[in-house]
Amino acid sequence: MGADSQTKTILCAKTPELIETANTDRKPEQSQTDLQRRAPTAENLAAELAQSDSTLSGAQFEKALQTCSNVVHEAEVDRKLKEIGAATPILPSEIGTDFNFKREIVWKNVVGFLMLHICGWVGLHLAFWRYCDYRTTLYTLWLMYASGQGVTMGAHRLWSHRAFKAKLWLRIILLWMHTLAGQNCLYVWVRDHRQHHKFSDTDADPHNANRGFFFSHIGWLLSKKHPKVIEYGKKIDMSDLEADPLIMFQKE
Repeated sequence: MGADSQTKTILCAKTPELIETANTDRKPEQSQTDLQRRAPTAENLAAELAQSDSTLSGAQFEKALQTCSNVVHEAEVDRKLKEIGAATPILPSEIGTDFNFKREIVWKNVVGFLMLHICGWVGLHLAFWRYCDYRTTLYTLWLMYASGQGVTMGAHRLWSHRAFKAKLWLRIILLWMHTLAGQNCLYVWVRDHRQHHKFSDTDADPHNANRGFFFSHIGWLLSKKHPKVIEYGKKIDMSDLEADPLIMFQKE
């Protein structure tokens, strides 16, 4: 997010550091009086930002940038402040939900999920009436458990939230279990889930709950993505997964 945003967040703790960096590298021929006249004190600038509860409007942010640009090495300070602004999280309230948006149904997904559920009911009937060998039933139950763990323990807890660390052998097993679930590749699963948490209940949320229970449960898989989902999905940090050759192998 650039400096032209309506809402900007600047960490006041960073301000003294930026001013100190600029003053440390000043040119020898510049007098201390001249520096004091041109540069605001760290305390004054920090106090100004603190009064705004560290949240500035677009105009206030521009003013803060202009004030800091008067420091000796204005280009460096300006760059650092803009970096802070660029790291500002996008608030869900800035995106919202457009209830007039018309979604386009992906019929091949509708047919696929319909057939999947029909086959599930047929399989349950065969298992219940003992038309299939008990070992097949046990194997099916094991597949259900294994694929579930691949999603919940692997894709969700390990890779989406980094709730724990896993050795190579466990990561391989969890990745294999996730593959059994058939819920897209792990890379896409994690990206969608991180995006869901970052932009919850907005048009940038892949399964926006504001569109109802059915949509947030399965409807989002039966229609094309909202343009906001595609736009903001590109801003999700996936560098940790991109550095993992196992995940990228499964993705390909």
